[in-house]
Amino acid sequence: MIAFASIWAIVLRHIYVWRRDLNMFLMGFYWPLLDVLIWGFLGSWIGQSLAPQFHNYEAAALLGILLWQIVGRGGCNVMMFCFTEELWSRNVVNLFSLPLRTTEWMWGIVLFNAIIMSFTSLFCILVITMLYDVSLWYLLTTFLIFAPPLFIAGIWVGFTCLQIVITLGRRGVELGFVAGWFLMPFSGAYYPLQVLPGWGQMIGAWLPMSYVFQGMREYVMHQQDPTSYLLKGYALGIVYAVCAIMVFVYCFNRSKQKGLARLAD
Repeated sequence: MIAFASIWAIVLRHIYVWRRDLNMFLMGFYWPLLDVLIWGFLGSWIGQSLAPQFHNYEAAALLGILLWQIVGRGGCNVMMFCFTEELWSRNVVNLFSLPLRTTEWMWGIVLFNAIIMSFTSLFCILVITMLYDVSLWYLLTTFLIFAPPLFIAGIWVGFTCLQIVITLGRRGVELGFVAGWFLMPFSGAYYPLQVLPGWGQMIGAWLPMSYVFQGMREYVMHQQDPTSYLLKGYALGIVYAVCAIMVFVYCFNRSKQKGLARLAD
């Protein structure tokens, strides 16, 4: 039976690390702030165009920036950090020598990811409302509509990246971080998939994030019902997340048989 105390212990372990490490603070707040400033002002400039296809583009661009943090910063960076921190501190063997189930550790990093992304998202929302002409209530309610399927997609991305690290060890850390962000151009966070070449659109069609972002733009810019896009995003996200978790558990068990200490070499 899964023990919540063990799950919460994992969450607290990483919260304490974040509290005393400036690098983690920068990852959680500085880089999202930079995205809001650079891409947000670009979206504001494009939105000033009188072309009908750019109606309300500023709000759509800002929401795209905000929502992508859940997948890129959360699913990839935060969840990757939870394991790479154990590698860098050579704590992997000690951690999994405890009476700690793999599922408890997995639930712990997912919960930690949810907590960090809640703070990061709230911070970005406040910055956006201070710098841009977007209603706080509108931004918050729209965010809550599209955030859940992206969080599920972030879990898929996170465990997929962790599969690389759990297989290759410290040599695969950079590849794990890169793998998650590789999907960004094909997710349509900042632009419709139609601007991509044919092969890029084919990749995007298999990503759950692309449907959520497309639904968000249709909802914000054209006041269209996003339900069909959300259902596709949920369906693909859940299937991918379940598959990624199963593959991660398999890779972890194989790596455990070979010896977890080798991952830190």
